[in-house]
Amino acid sequence: MSNEIELKLAVTPNFAENLAQSLTNFHIIDQQQFFLGNTYYDTQDAYFARQKMGLRVRSENAKFQMTLKTNGSVTGGLHIRPEYNFPLENAQPDMALLHSITEFSFPSDLLVSPIFSTDFERQIWLIECGKDTEIEVALDRGEIKANEHTAPICEVEFELKQGELRDLFTLVENLTLTDGVRLSSASKAQRGYQLAKGELPPLTDWLVKWREFLQIEQTSQNPQEILTALFAYEQQLIEETLLFTPDYFAQDFMRTVERIGAFFNVANYFVEEKQLLNAAAEQKQLDGQTQMELIEQNEWLFEQIRNIIRLHSESKDNALAMKKLNNLLHQGQYVRRMINLIKFTVA
Repeated sequence: MSNEIELKLAVTPNFAENLAQSLTNFHIIDQQQFFLGNTYYDTQDAYFARQKMGLRVRSENAKFQMTLKTNGSVTGGLHIRPEYNFPLENAQPDMALLHSITEFSFPSDLLVSPIFSTDFERQIWLIECGKDTEIEVALDRGEIKANEHTAPICEVEFELKQGELRDLFTLVENLTLTDGVRLSSASKAQRGYQLAKGELPPLTDWLVKWREFLQIEQTSQNPQEILTALFAYEQQLIEETLLFTPDYFAQDFMRTVERIGAFFNVANYFVEEKQLLNAAAEQKQLDGQTQMELIEQNEWLFEQIRNIIRLHSESKDNALAMKKLNNLLHQGQYVRRMINLIKFTVA
């Protein structure tokens, strides 16, 4: 078993094309490119999905490996999860190997079948960032296939192979983060399961979720816990907004108002409750520069959201307002803000 620690960016094809040039400023100690074929398996009643696990068989250069990805933690685009890897003789999953994992008690009668596949070209750079720090940068481009449905893959994963978590943040912050990027908390497996369902999930009532957050705020004495709950609210809001697409919300005036309003609640809270950041910074022993950067970034976000609200109020143009919101969520400045939030909230 090993802990996978990675930060994931969903990127545009243009960003992907320019990534290699951006990395030339770093000390690259290895570089490779290869194709990965991946098939995810589950039972008829979605046993692994219900356990928040993923069972994958990967093929690379006629070699096969089975991986069990378990339920870890996701903070923004930072994924930390244990995984178990087993070499295979062929492309068929060997269920007997799962029973050698003593941490879990799997049913003896698990029968699995393919649910979806993720096939992509992977280009990797192994980067040395100072003494005893190695980070693997992986650019994945391909697609997810489930039944007759497909979805593109275009993402960059920064995996901490050796070193401290702060080194991972520093590397990403020093990249040229142009617009067209965002932190992604959705794994390929999550996207694959969603695609296999063939329909969107029920839309979240974000007013109810906001009340739930305010209840946490009122009952918790832990600044980091409150900030983590707020960050989770924001990230889930982003993922759902992009899953449904801006066009969906633009179909209805009130739907647009409510969606932008949910983002306003987050931005306004961050601006109004600066003392929460002060307390969390003290609790995490963060430097003052990170704290001041995040305060300024939150004020920037508040102004951006307020401008979108003003635009929508004056123009009544749902499509334009949602386009502005979508562009905001994919700005490099937004990514830098989210990375600073991770520093405040990751355990």
